[in-house]
Amino acid sequence: MQISQRQEQIIEKLSFSNLPLTAQVLSKELGVSTKTIRNDIQQLNGQTEQAVILSKAGAGFYLNPETLSSLDREKTIDQSNLHFELLGQIIDQDSCDFYELADDFFISESALNRIIKELNDLISRQDQSLIIQRKNNQLFIAGEEADKRRVFTLFLNQEIEANKLSLEKYSNYFGQIDLAKLSQLVIRFHQQENFFINDFSTISFILHVAVLLERVSKASFLNTVKPVMKDQESRLLTLKLAALLEENFQVGIPEEELPYIYRLYSGVIVSNESLEELQLKDVIEELLDSIMGIFYLDFTQDEKIVDYLLTHVSALYKRAISHQYLTNPLLEEIKSKFPFVYNVSVYASAFLQRTLHIQFPEDEIAYLSLHFLSALENIRRKMKKQVLLVSPYGVGNQRIVRAYLDRIKDFEIELSVAKSVFDINDELIKNKDLILTTEALQLETTVPIYHYHSFLTEQDLNEITQIFVEDSQVPSVLTRFLKEELFFPHEAQKTPEEAIRFLCQQLFEKEYCEADYVEKVLERESLSSTAFGNYYAIPHAIKREAKKNAVAICSFEKPIQWQGKKVKLVLLLALKGERDNSFEQLFEELVMILNEPARVKRLAKQTSFEKFLAICQEK
Repeated sequence: MQISQRQEQIIEKLSFSNLPLTAQVLSKELGVSTKTIRNDIQQLNGQTEQAVILSKAGAGFYLNPETLSSLDREKTIDQSNLHFELLGQIIDQDSCDFYELADDFFISESALNRIIKELNDLISRQDQSLIIQRKNNQLFIAGEEADKRRVFTLFLNQEIEANKLSLEKYSNYFGQIDLAKLSQLVIRFHQQENFFINDFSTISFILHVAVLLERVSKASFLNTVKPVMKDQESRLLTLKLAALLEENFQVGIPEEELPYIYRLYSGVIVSNESLEELQLKDVIEELLDSIMGIFYLDFTQDEKIVDYLLTHVSALYKRAISHQYLTNPLLEEIKSKFPFVYNVSVYASAFLQRTLHIQFPEDEIAYLSLHFLSALENIRRKMKKQVLLVSPYGVGNQRIVRAYLDRIKDFEIELSVAKSVFDINDELIKNKDLILTTEALQLETTVPIYHYHSFLTEQDLNEITQIFVEDSQVPSVLTRFLKEELFFPHEAQKTPEEAIRFLCQQLFEKEYCEADYVEKVLERESLSSTAFGNYYAIPHAIKREAKKNAVAICSFEKPIQWQGKKVKLVLLLALKGERDNSFEQLFEELVMILNEPARVKRLAKQTSFEKFLAICQEK
């Protein structure tokens, strides 16, 4: 939902008033016409299913109490998609013509110049080598496929950086347990014990404990084997937390259930699972290799991911055998805020279900997402940085610099030294993230150079840290994939399967995919619904197996039921197998454009492909 500054002021005026306010009063307060006030209110109400502002005849306007809580949580960041659509065009081609690009996006040449400069300012903060270059009026990003993949890392970091999860609004999700109270207790306990895990791990931990307490309070027990808890630190944490939980929630936790908590601390399997640990470890490692090959994400950079997935999947296997699954209140929020990470989790769940011959519901997929989000956050927090120090002041000064750089806790810094400016060569600079120097260097390099005076200061450390952490957003590629020949407004299908079969048939007839592509899309749909709750669905195959990239679109005059959600617009993705970042960028762009129900409804009404595109490109 996008709200202008003036609309925010209208909401603020109404929130501070005990009585309804007329358009005349609001217009005088804000210095605009009554017509402008009414238009703003109409636009606001058009963005949500329930009106934000209501009116009462003879009294005026007032805020709808049913939408206040969701409105308070809404972030009102106004962001343009144009920058990222442009960047998407440039990234997915070897080069593109400057003037044709301006024409394609209906912008002036000076506007395109300005946008490219803004994009390069963002990109260069993270990696100067990935900036957009212009030569003979051709725009391009230099480098091989592996180099361009680094833009994808920026994209993923942005998804994680821009979104956070919170348990506050799910306090009443569990019938027997106050989730807010449990959150406070766990966080305070971990602070007292100096036990650190990142925010995603903390949320996962709290949800697992909530499930345990809910289950135990209903006298439902999973474990019958007495625990053997060998790691003393994890054992003590388990016993202390169990005592706190019993005291604060008036439940008795049987000794046989302690491994459930111990496993959260230690990452070690302690119960007699029916699946051998060594066999399961091979499955986890094969899964991570497969994710690396398909999504270019090396989760093994997080040293704990194998152990934590091992314990989680071990317990998941046991739950699947006994058909006792976990619930997850964050499911829909994870799907909407982290669509790409969630899709990685869907792939992982399909892999595990196929390999282990088990089945589990969508809530369990969301727990896998939390593990992957936690791993990505750990990788981001503990990235290794290669720094070249150019200093003529001897070994003593080098030791001081090393000691100061060690104070940057979020990064593991590997320092190499050039004793003189004359020692610097291309091989020495290769793969460096930063050149740190007291000298004036005349270098032609894309590696950032940071100058300091004799000794590093706290300000220097802050600025060096800033160089490492600044991320730039990654482009989207939506407009490249929309095809007029695959645009089918106001279709007559009645079910999700009918819609999927129709669109896949169109793709097959136009040689975008093979005939069996429909079965692959239906297989993905059976794992987790691709309907997102704002009147749209984005069905796709688990893997990129189409012959050509495209998005097949159909709409309905009346919504159809799609796994409990109403859907008026279906965008079916077909993506070819060549390794690029198309899927991730396209998926993110679709979610960003379609997150407003009002816009989805407008798109579903269009019978003209040109008008459909124009609405997609609106800011």
